[in-house]
Amino acid sequence: MDEKFFARVYLTMAFIFTILATAKNPVIYMSRNLKREMFRVRPRYKRVTFLPPCLVIDQVLQALINRREVKGMILENTAHLKIPEDERRFWSPEFRLTVYKMVEKGSLIRGVIGPNSKIWSLFMFLYAADFVLLFIGVIMGISQWVLGMEAPMLWSVPAFIALWLIIYLAAQLGQLKARKQTERLWKFLDRAIDRGEKAGME
Repeated sequence: MDEKFFARVYLTMAFIFTILATAKNPVIYMSRNLKREMFRVRPRYKRVTFLPPCLVIDQVLQALINRREVKGMILENTAHLKIPEDERRFWSPEFRLTVYKMVEKGSLIRGVIGPNSKIWSLFMFLYAADFVLLFIGVIMGISQWVLGMEAPMLWSVPAFIALWLIIYLAAQLGQLKARKQTERLWKFLDRAIDRGEKAGME
Protein backbone atom coordinates (compact mmCIF):
# COMPACT_ATOMS: atom_id res chain seq x y z
CA MET A 1 0.00 0.00 0.00
CA ASP A 2 1.49 3.30 -1.09
CA GLU A 3 1.36 6.73 0.48
CA LYS A 4 -1.59 7.79 -1.69
CA PHE A 5 -3.73 5.03 -0.20
CA PHE A 6 -2.99 6.18 3.34
CA ALA A 7 -3.66 9.77 2.33
CA ARG A 8 -7.10 8.84 1.00
CA VAL A 9 -7.89 6.93 4.20
CA TYR A 10 -6.86 9.85 6.40
CA LEU A 11 -8.77 12.38 4.32
CA THR A 12 -11.90 10.23 4.51
CA MET A 13 -11.56 9.93 8.28
CA ALA A 14 -11.02 13.68 8.58
CA PHE A 15 -14.16 14.32 6.51
CA ILE A 16 -16.24 12.02 8.71
CA PHE A 17 -14.88 13.68 11.84
CA THR A 18 -15.70 17.14 10.49
CA ILE A 19 -19.29 16.12 9.77
CA LEU A 20 -19.68 14.68 13.28
CA ALA A 21 -18.07 17.67 14.94
CA THR A 22 -19.96 20.39 13.10
CA ALA A 23 -23.36 18.86 12.40
CA LYS A 24 -26.19 20.16 14.56
CA ASN A 25 -27.98 17.36 16.30
CA PRO A 26 -31.75 17.70 15.90
CA VAL A 27 -33.18 18.95 19.17
CA ILE A 28 -36.16 16.76 19.96
CA TYR A 29 -38.02 18.43 22.79
CA MET A 30 -40.02 16.07 24.94
CA SER A 31 -42.70 17.50 27.17
CA ARG A 32 -41.98 15.17 30.05
CA ASN A 33 -40.19 12.21 28.50
CA LEU A 34 -37.07 11.93 30.63
CA LYS A 35 -36.09 8.48 29.38
CA ARG A 36 -35.53 9.62 25.79
CA GLU A 37 -33.81 12.84 26.84
CA MET A 38 -31.38 10.94 29.09
CA PHE A 39 -29.46 9.87 25.97
CA ARG A 40 -28.36 13.49 25.51
CA VAL A 41 -25.31 14.91 27.30
CA ARG A 42 -27.51 17.91 28.19
CA PRO A 43 -31.15 16.77 28.50
CA ARG A 44 -33.65 19.48 27.53
CA TYR A 45 -36.87 20.08 29.40
CA LYS A 46 -40.04 21.52 27.94
CA ARG A 47 -43.49 21.75 29.46
CA VAL A 48 -46.61 23.80 28.87
CA THR A 49 -48.89 24.56 31.81
CA PHE A 50 -52.01 26.64 32.35
CA LEU A 51 -50.34 28.28 35.36
CA PRO A 52 -49.09 31.85 34.83
CA PRO A 53 -45.29 32.39 35.11
CA CYS A 54 -45.56 33.97 38.56
CA LEU A 55 -47.29 30.86 39.96
CA VAL A 56 -44.81 28.51 38.29
CA ILE A 57 -41.91 30.36 39.91
CA ASP A 58 -43.81 30.43 43.21
CA GLN A 59 -44.28 26.64 43.11
CA VAL A 60 -40.57 26.12 42.45
CA LEU A 61 -39.72 28.47 45.33
CA GLN A 62 -42.08 26.67 47.70
CA ALA A 63 -40.59 23.31 46.71
CA LEU A 64 -37.07 24.62 47.40
CA ILE A 65 -38.19 25.80 50.84
CA ASN A 66 -40.07 22.64 51.79
CA ARG A 67 -37.76 20.00 50.31
CA ARG A 68 -34.05 19.52 50.86
CA GLU A 69 -33.03 17.17 48.06
CA VAL A 70 -32.49 20.11 45.69
CA LYS A 71 -30.99 23.54 46.25
CA GLY A 72 -31.39 26.54 44.00
CA MET A 73 -31.88 30.21 43.39
CA ILE A 74 -34.54 32.17 41.54
CA LEU A 75 -34.24 35.44 39.67
CA GLU A 76 -37.41 36.85 38.13
CA ASN A 77 -38.61 34.23 35.61
CA THR A 78 -35.50 32.01 35.76
CA ALA A 79 -34.35 29.34 38.19
CA HIS A 80 -31.05 27.59 38.76
CA LEU A 81 -31.40 24.22 40.50
CA LYS A 82 -28.49 22.25 41.94
CA ILE A 83 -27.71 19.13 43.91
CA PRO A 84 -26.96 19.87 47.61
CA GLU A 85 -23.31 20.68 48.16
CA ASP A 86 -22.57 17.64 50.36
CA GLU A 87 -23.75 15.35 47.53
CA ARG A 88 -22.18 17.31 44.70
CA ARG A 89 -19.49 15.60 42.63
CA PHE A 90 -17.35 16.48 39.64
CA TRP A 91 -20.05 15.21 37.28
CA SER A 92 -23.08 16.55 39.18
CA PRO A 93 -25.60 18.32 36.92
CA GLU A 94 -27.27 21.70 37.19
CA PHE A 95 -30.72 22.64 35.92
CA ARG A 96 -31.21 26.08 34.39
CA LEU A 97 -34.76 26.88 33.39
CA THR A 98 -36.76 29.84 32.13
CA VAL A 99 -40.51 30.40 32.34
CA TYR A 100 -42.11 32.19 29.38
CA LYS A 101 -45.56 33.75 29.29
CA MET A 102 -47.82 32.27 26.60
CA VAL A 103 -49.63 34.60 24.23
CA GLU A 104 -53.09 33.45 25.22
CA LYS A 105 -52.84 31.82 28.63
CA GLY A 106 -50.42 29.82 30.70
CA SER A 107 -46.66 29.34 30.61
CA LEU A 108 -43.96 27.57 28.65
CA ILE A 109 -41.11 26.16 30.74
CA ARG A 110 -37.83 25.42 29.00
CA GLY A 111 -34.68 24.18 30.65
CA VAL A 112 -31.38 22.41 30.15
CA ILE A 113 -29.75 19.98 32.57
CA GLY A 114 -26.01 19.64 32.20
CA PRO A 115 -22.60 19.90 33.84
CA ASN A 116 -21.75 23.09 35.68
CA SER A 117 -20.51 25.91 33.49
CA LYS A 118 -16.81 25.37 34.29
CA ILE A 119 -16.88 21.69 33.36
CA TRP A 120 -18.92 22.36 30.22
CA SER A 121 -16.52 25.14 29.17
CA LEU A 122 -13.59 22.75 29.66
CA PHE A 123 -15.16 20.14 27.39
CA MET A 124 -15.97 22.76 24.75
CA PHE A 125 -12.37 24.02 24.88
CA LEU A 126 -11.03 20.49 24.44
CA TYR A 127 -13.39 19.85 21.51
CA ALA A 128 -12.39 23.12 19.85
CA ALA A 129 -8.65 22.62 20.43
CA ASP A 130 -8.80 19.09 19.05
CA PHE A 131 -10.68 20.27 15.96
CA VAL A 132 -8.22 23.11 15.31
CA LEU A 133 -5.21 20.81 15.66
CA LEU A 134 -6.84 18.25 13.38
CA PHE A 135 -7.54 20.95 10.79
CA ILE A 136 -3.91 22.13 10.92
CA GLY A 137 -2.66 18.57 10.61
CA VAL A 138 -4.86 17.90 7.57
CA ILE A 139 -3.84 21.13 5.81
CA MET A 140 -0.14 20.63 6.42
CA GLY A 141 -0.33 16.95 5.49
CA ILE A 142 -2.17 17.67 2.24
CA SER A 143 0.28 20.43 1.38
CA GLN A 144 3.24 18.10 1.88
CA TRP A 145 1.55 15.37 -0.12
CA VAL A 146 0.66 17.67 -3.04
CA LEU A 147 4.26 18.93 -3.19
CA GLY A 148 5.52 15.38 -3.44
CA MET A 149 7.10 15.46 -0.01
CA GLU A 150 6.78 12.99 2.80
CA ALA A 151 3.61 13.74 4.74
CA PRO A 152 4.18 12.73 8.38
CA MET A 153 1.52 15.24 9.49
CA LEU A 154 -1.14 12.96 8.03
CA TRP A 155 -0.43 10.59 10.88
CA SER A 156 -1.82 13.21 13.26
CA VAL A 157 -5.30 12.76 11.76
CA PRO A 158 -6.14 9.40 13.38
CA ALA A 159 -4.48 10.58 16.61
CA PHE A 160 -6.74 13.64 16.86
CA ILE A 161 -9.79 11.59 15.89
CA ALA A 162 -8.94 9.15 18.69
CA LEU A 163 -8.57 12.10 21.07
CA TRP A 164 -11.99 13.41 20.01
CA LEU A 165 -13.51 10.00 20.73
CA ILE A 166 -11.86 9.92 24.17
CA ILE A 167 -13.32 13.35 25.02
CA TYR A 168 -16.75 12.26 23.76
CA LEU A 169 -16.66 9.03 25.79
CA ALA A 170 -15.57 10.96 28.88
CA ALA A 171 -18.60 13.23 28.47
CA GLN A 172 -20.87 10.20 28.09
CA LEU A 173 -19.36 8.58 31.19
CA GLY A 174 -19.98 11.72 33.21
CA GLN A 175 -23.57 11.82 31.97
CA LEU A 176 -24.03 8.18 32.98
CA LYS A 177 -22.69 8.82 36.49
CA ALA A 178 -24.98 11.84 36.83
CA ARG A 179 -28.09 9.93 35.73
CA LYS A 180 -29.73 9.61 39.16
CA GLN A 181 -29.05 13.23 40.05
CA THR A 182 -30.37 14.33 36.65
CA GLU A 183 -33.58 12.40 37.28
CA ARG A 184 -33.85 14.05 40.70
CA LEU A 185 -33.67 17.57 39.26
CA TRP A 186 -36.10 16.74 36.44
CA LYS A 187 -38.68 15.13 38.73
CA PHE A 188 -38.30 17.88 41.32
CA LEU A 189 -39.53 20.45 38.80
CA ASP A 190 -42.25 18.18 37.44
CA ARG A 191 -43.65 17.55 40.93
CA ALA A 192 -43.57 21.24 41.82
CA ILE A 193 -45.61 22.11 38.72
CA ASP A 194 -47.92 19.14 39.28
CA ARG A 195 -48.76 20.45 42.76
CA GLY A 196 -49.49 23.89 41.36
CA GLU A 197 -51.76 22.51 38.66
CA LYS A 198 -53.59 20.31 41.14
CA ALA A 199 -54.16 23.26 43.45
CA GLY A 200 -55.30 25.41 40.52
CA MET A 201 -57.96 22.90 39.53
CA GLU A 202 -59.46 22.59 43.00
